[in-house]
Parts: sequence; structure tokens; C-alpha cells
Amino acid sequence: MAPLTVRPYRLPDDAEALSRIFADSEEYHRAIDDLPPLIPPVGIDYARQRFATMKPDDPERCLLVAEVGGEVVGHVEAIMRRDEAAGFTGTYVDELAVSPSWRGRGVGTALMAAVEEWARGKGALSVALDHLHTNEGAHRLYERLGFRTRGVIMERRLR
Repeated sequence: MAPLTVRPYRLPDDAEALSRIFADSEEYHRAIDDLPPLIPPVGIDYARQRFATMKPDDPERCLLVAEVGGEVVGHVEAIMRRDEAAGFTGTYVDELAVSPSWRGRGVGTALMAAVEEWARGKGALSVALDHLHTNEGAHRLYERLGFRTRGVIMERRLR
């Protein structure tokens, strides 16, 4: 097997592979969510538009793909969060998605390690994220990587 490498997004070259992985991830999350969806499925067209309009040159965003043998098999997106008055700088992971056939094979671990390296280089004190409480696989991964529950996200449906 070719080695797994992590590198920055190359748009528009990576857009189609990123769109497929993103759409698959959204579908997976809809399937495991214990509440009815608030919006219709986003699908591949939404994902394509998302990556077509993305600006990958923002120095406050970390946009990385994992690839094996030239095939994009996962991606991660993170952003710096700064509160200058409080002296806090942290990184928030907005998106981590791995192609279904590559889940459980170290892709998420490699992507998260790369985010942590990037975050340290930006002076971050922590890396934070959220996930559906029904996503047991993600929870196990994050706990294995040293993440701990520090809060709870609560939602009240308005419709």
C-alpha cells in the first residue's frame, strides 16, 4: 500500500474528491442523528458548490487532505479562534471526514495530528471540536487522541 500523506487543499484540483467525501459524511451523519433533520439533504451539488467557492489561502484556516497513492481519502478543516482581551488562542475543528472505505485505517488520526501541529505553530493553547452524541466511532477516536468532554451542546428546535 502507498503511504498516507497529509497536505493542504489544492483547489480546484481536489474539489471533486472533497465533494464526494463531504457528501458521504453528511449522509452518514443524517443516518445516525437521533433527531429529524432540520434541512433537506445537502447532496453532491451543494458539496461541489461549497468547494468551488472556498478560499483556501486564509492563514487562519487549516484545510488539509489525506491521500494515498494520489487518491484523496479524507479531509479536515479547522480555524483559529482568538480572544485577545482574554489572552486565549485556540483552534476549532469544523470538519473531519474520511471516505467510508478508509474509516478505521488511521486517516482521521493523521489528519488530527496535522491539525495539532498547525495549531501549535499558530500559538494555539487547545484544539476543540464537536460531534453528534450518536457518533460513537468519532467519540472513540477523539478520546484515544486525548480529547476530553468539557461541555455539552444543547439544541432547542424552533420548528
